[in-house]
Amino acid sequence: DVVAAERASSPDPSGRAEDAPRSKAPRFRMPLCWLEMIECEMVARAAKHVLDSYVSELGPASAAQVPAQTIASFLSAVVSVGEESAAETERRTGSKSSRAVLDQEDMDALTLFGVGGGEDGVIRGRDEIWLDIEREIGRRYRYTLSLYNRNSATSSKKDVRDSQAMYTPLLRRICQRSGIRIVAKHYSMGKKCVCGGGGGTSGGLAACHPIAPTDILDILPLVKHAASVSGESFVPCSFDGNTAGSSTSLHVLLSDAKTVYEFGHANLSNGNAGNVAVTLDCAQEAAAMYQRVLDSPIHPQISKCLKLTAVAHYHKEEPELAVAAAAKYLAVSISLHGFDSAEVLNAHLTMADILLGSGKIPDGVKHLRAAQFLMEFMAGKNYSGISSTYYRMGSHYYDAGKLEDALQFYKVAAARRSEDRMFDCLIARNSAGVLARLGQFKLAFDYEKKAYQLYVTFLGDEHNATKACSNTLIQLMKLAVEQEKKSKIQEKERVKESAADAVADQIRADEEAEEAQPTKKKKKQSKKRNKK
Repeated sequence: DVVAAERASSPDPSGRAEDAPRSKAPRFRMPLCWLEMIECEMVARAAKHVLDSYVSELGPASAAQVPAQTIASFLSAVVSVGEESAAETERRTGSKSSRAVLDQEDMDALTLFGVGGGEDGVIRGRDEIWLDIEREIGRRYRYTLSLYNRNSATSSKKDVRDSQAMYTPLLRRICQRSGIRIVAKHYSMGKKCVCGGGGGTSGGLAACHPIAPTDILDILPLVKHAASVSGESFVPCSFDGNTAGSSTSLHVLLSDAKTVYEFGHANLSNGNAGNVAVTLDCAQEAAAMYQRVLDSPIHPQISKCLKLTAVAHYHKEEPELAVAAAAKYLAVSISLHGFDSAEVLNAHLTMADILLGSGKIPDGVKHLRAAQFLMEFMAGKNYSGISSTYYRMGSHYYDAGKLEDALQFYKVAAARRSEDRMFDCLIARNSAGVLARLGQFKLAFDYEKKAYQLYVTFLGDEHNATKACSNTLIQLMKLAVEQEKKSKIQEKERVKESAADAVADQIRADEEAEEAQPTKKKKKQSKKRNKK
């Protein structure tokens, strides 16, 4: 368990660790992308309950105007690193007043008529909101945040800058879990905020930053699960509303469809042509059975059948049918889960694999770019799959002969965080190959040397990959030395040519000066004769 592991990692064999500080327990290493996603989910779930308690305190008397103000202030506090002072707000807005008040048109857009008025609710500051969130996280998960709300004086500027990328996924998850819809636009997250502070003298709502009350479009009710069977999202019923008298054969049909789908999926893993044909038939039959029961193609099991159909067509070398099935799979996934979901991400990757395998490189790269955007939007810039996606795009540009573009993608892939050290070796070696083809042998040698050092560290000197990298390193070193010698010889020749050109220019200038002197003498003599 965790306690035993902490004692094992303690420098004191007894597990007391008396010399170590008692305030902080040792943190075990884990991928940063996992830690970011786990803490993002903790904050989102805790924020849902904290926000619910804030809105519940308002009561029906203040439901006409205050919820938009409360939610905007809450979201602004969560995606910021501090509160603005009056001077900072004045500099940002460029106005003389330190607080802006919404006009009457915006107030009317936020007002629910027919509900009784009342006093404004209490608008909390950022520190109080984060204190409630951290208290809720500690109560529910027995955990202390290490990434969020760590931007105090003890944190460095680099730590604050590196954690800014997770504010977008956090805002997304809070809105999803709380049923909040906001305006789709650019929000200045990871900076200081203004949480408002109640209405003005005329009952107006105070503007918040970066999320204003007018940015709150809807607050929707949420249902955790409404399925009669685990994993399914439909309830059998008759047209007269009598669910008790409905046919139970629907459940049998769903079970049969599930069995057919699983049988087809199992045959796909074998890889034989006959098994692929069986997979295709099973996927199409299962999709038809699901659609007969549900009377709609918008269902999670039907999307799985469409994915299986697309993969089966691709293995049967039927690219047009595979692309059509993959496009349906993508459309159904977006209809079911929205464009920003893990299912849509997998659909984009499936579509990209089929298009790239079919030779449609530009269309495939578009879907890879869409997948890369979704990865960063949902999981932050440190997600481990982003580096491999950039590497794949660079490889396709390399195959297309666009070496400069491929090198830029490799550089971005190397800059992104990857938990696989061998993948770093692969990026370094491919970058060296691109630079070698561009004739930059010295830089190629540096990249190959980096890959060789990683291979030696993780695989040892006797591994085949290390030996192959060593041979390439020797060849690049020879080419770099020869290129350096040629460049020095060319530099010397260039210096000689420049000196010769300078001497020739000087001689030419002297000759022109000598030719100009006799003409001047002749003019002077002619002037003297004219005077006589």
